[in-house]
Amino acid sequence: MPVLYAIRAGTRISLAGERLEVSRPPVEDGQEETVQNVPLRDVDHLVLGRQIHITMPALATCLERGLPVIFMDGGTDVLGLCVPTPRHDVARRQQYRLSLDATAALTIARQIVQAKVLNGRRVLQRLAANRPDSAAADPIERLKRLAEAAEKASSVDILRGVEGASAGIYFATYGGFFPDHCPFEYRSRRPPHNAPNAVLSYAYTLLAAEAEAAIWQAGLDPCIGFYHEPEDRRPALALDLIEPYRAPLADALALDLISHKILDPDAHFEERDGGVFLNREGKARFFLNYEKRMTREFQDRRTGLRTTLRTCLQREAQALRLHLMEGRPYEPFVMP
Repeated sequence: MPVLYAIRAGTRISLAGERLEVSRPPVEDGQEETVQNVPLRDVDHLVLGRQIHITMPALATCLERGLPVIFMDGGTDVLGLCVPTPRHDVARRQQYRLSLDATAALTIARQIVQAKVLNGRRVLQRLAANRPDSAAADPIERLKRLAEAAEKASSVDILRGVEGASAGIYFATYGGFFPDHCPFEYRSRRPPHNAPNAVLSYAYTLLAAEAEAAIWQAGLDPCIGFYHEPEDRRPALALDLIEPYRAPLADALALDLISHKILDPDAHFEERDGGVFLNREGKARFFLNYEKRMTREFQDRRTGLRTTLRTCLQREAQALRLHLMEGRPYEPFVMP
């Protein structure tokens, strides 16, 4: 169980030796409380809702074992991270220096955007292979040219233009694969206006939180990126790292959940605050399938070894640190 998810209000987490004892309240009257014991050695990190009770010994032990804790609110935001003490090394100083070096920053930014475009293109290729009647051939070819343009971009501004153009082409094509009972329509963020966008926003948020935790553990500063501009309360480097993972993880997951009716727009979402959000049952189904996708093994095109998306993301933070400190090659994730 790589990640322990607890979002049901009233859930209690306490320490019991080498295990976390998770006590969940009954869903309906007449049911009994359920208790689950999770070995600490089986946990990668924790994702908790704002109405979860975790004891201080349990929280302290998680940090002692190097297990980050992500606190989510009821919508699509992360309230905060509780992470083990960051490494105190000079990697952040080098990160700050190179983030202000236009040439060095552009080199990293180009790789990130090119990988994002290539992965979006690969997702569309896989979807189109199962839909011979789709009109994806031209967009797929245009994305190939935009990936080449990203590799040659002479400035971050030009690169942002390339990314914007590719996003427009990608989402217009991606949206066409959604079923008639739950159309995608267009990408909306704050707030998401329909069920597909609610899933995308939730997945992107959780993915960014995982990246931020990995960045802290690598001894880097998640607020200082190379492509995204730094702003208050924006984890710019985390947003950099997740760009290549958006399509193969979040986008593919949202389409799969909606198309196979694992998430039903009438049963698993709720309207509030001017938008559409996953309800409690929807989140439970989402977490189960998000975790399956993050831990599904595949062959890494770079090493030829079996790996997972979560492992790739965590190793990428470490690889970036080695690139900054030792000049080792840095290559963002590209789908096989």
